[in-house]
Amino acid sequence: MVVSLPASPASSRNRRPAAALLMTLSFALTGCPRQAPRPSVVLITVDTLRADHLGCYGYGRDTSPNIDRLAREGTLFEAVFTSLPRTTQSLASILTGRFPKGHGARGLFSTVPAANLMLAEVFKEAGYTTTAVVSNMFLKPGQGFEQGFDLYDNPEDRWEGDSAEEVTQTALRFLENRPAGKPFFLWVHYLDPHWTYDPSPPFDGRFDPGFRGPFTLYDDLSKGRLTKGQVIFENRLDARQVEHVVALYDGEIARVDAALGPLLDRLRELPGPLLIAFTSDHGESLGEHEYYFAHGEYLYNPTLRIPLVLVMPGSVAPGQRLAGLAQNIDIAPTLLALTGIDRLHAVDGRPLLVAPEPPAAPGAARFAASPGRAYVLAESDYQLIHPENRRFYIKGPAGKWASASDGRWKIIQIPKPGGEFLELYDLAADPGETRNLAKGNAVPEERAPLLRELRRFVDYEIGPAGREPAVIDPEELRRLRSLGYVN
Repeated sequence: MVVSLPASPASSRNRRPAAALLMTLSFALTGCPRQAPRPSVVLITVDTLRADHLGCYGYGRDTSPNIDRLAREGTLFEAVFTSLPRTTQSLASILTGRFPKGHGARGLFSTVPAANLMLAEVFKEAGYTTTAVVSNMFLKPGQGFEQGFDLYDNPEDRWEGDSAEEVTQTALRFLENRPAGKPFFLWVHYLDPHWTYDPSPPFDGRFDPGFRGPFTLYDDLSKGRLTKGQVIFENRLDARQVEHVVALYDGEIARVDAALGPLLDRLRELPGPLLIAFTSDHGESLGEHEYYFAHGEYLYNPTLRIPLVLVMPGSVAPGQRLAGLAQNIDIAPTLLALTGIDRLHAVDGRPLLVAPEPPAAPGAARFAASPGRAYVLAESDYQLIHPENRRFYIKGPAGKWASASDGRWKIIQIPKPGGEFLELYDLAADPGETRNLAKGNAVPEERAPLLRELRRFVDYEIGPAGREPAVIDPEELRRLRSLGYVN
């Protein structure tokens, strides 16, 4: 409602007070004082990035100076876990705030059902310009991830291999040409740390400069002398060669970090409020549990734990580290809470940062940590399971693993014909999950609440459009092979 006052014959020296009175009355009657502009939002996701291979998470190699600087500028979450260690399902959880059973994309080949309310759709409804610059064949248009984006940039030449510099340059072009006067939501996804680990110079030799071979792994795979399933489950490399492959993985991280530098520098220069979220879809196993250079089929923490950093000057405390349990489903609700958009309801996630009560003191960060989760939950994939995997005992979704953890204890359930295997780990005493305490497949009574939580979580549905295609196009099969999904 707008209030108009009759003109007054007052002299010009009285017009300014009258105008001020008019503005005061208008605000008082409408109850709508001028609001601060909504912050723009940049979501950066890096494929297959282990949290513990970043400097800000304590890694000894200098893989991530730009990411580490970003972590110092904001709040780092130390115990964040993916809901499913595959790209399709995990990114759908990040963009919807739902577990896979909620959003419906249960398998690697699944599309994200249109019934989902995606993060980009929420921002678009709130008046944001929405743009995605991504790289992965499972994010191609038609998979559902494009919902809500004004511009969705994912050309075929970025569906495999390294493309970090191109992704950054495309994102920078958007920033330079974005519509003036509107907040924006920008999602940037880098593929590079995903198998095959083959970083360009100088990153190929940065972390293992003394290696002189022999090393024929990639040639053996391309010539058919070795299958990826044999690499994953029947490791044919000696210890020194495994060290070299891990160094190549770290080189891929360093390559992405270097490409991120110009994008982060440009974001720091932008006027107006800005929220940056940095995370990954899942981690990678690098030989733990005899599971080499892969993800998706097992549920140990190297593939489940992911980084999460939030930066929002004036609202999110810099240099803060939060140890409470969190999941990737919490990311979307958190971004909306920080931007003041109350739109994403009836989801599985919840904000990790909330406005404190009473309000923060002047000069303090406007958002504080919410209580951590009591449990984190995950399931494995069931599609394109390598035949060499001896621990996937039942074909299809009925063979999926599931896990639950309260941060101290963790239970993994592995289906088998006529029953199941249970594994129990004390993560405080055994962070590497090497000593199974479920003796005789039994869990001690004091761990029963955790087991009940796991039982409530488990189901074996495939979701809408959850079946693998009956016939895979030869070019798509080639790409799947290059990414290590099939032999």
